[in-house]
Amino acid sequence: MDMTVTRTGPARPADVWQHYERLDLWTVWAPHLTNVRADSATLAPGTSGVVTALGVVPAAFRVMSVRANLHSWSWRVRVGPVTLELTHDVAPTPSGGSRADVRIQGPAPVLLAYRPLMGWALARLVRVGPAH
Repeated sequence: MDMTVTRTGPARPADVWQHYERLDLWTVWAPHLTNVRADSATLAPGTSGVVTALGVVPAAFRVMSVRANLHSWSWRVRVGPVTLELTHDVAPTPSGGSRADVRIQGPAPVLLAYRPLMGWALARLVRVGPAH
């Protein structure tokens, strides 16, 4: 199944992108992620690691592509036998804010359960300020 989740908000696209690019900021805007461990501090193709969701669910990941000039990146996440493919994009809105989209491929039951968490996280992401 394919699913897309989109949120818009007042944050500048550059600020939203920085919160994607710096892995240490993921738990700021995605509170369902309680820990991020990776072999790189920033997004790069081939970066791998583990995110922990809800404090108890470890998920191995690998960044597949990063197109910083387009504010786009993709990764593959695996939890047990389930693999998800996610592509994230950030774009400016006419009002000067940003739109964040994530396209997710995976099993329908998992995507339907994940949709509310992803919507919540993206709604927070498009409201971030500059990273410090």
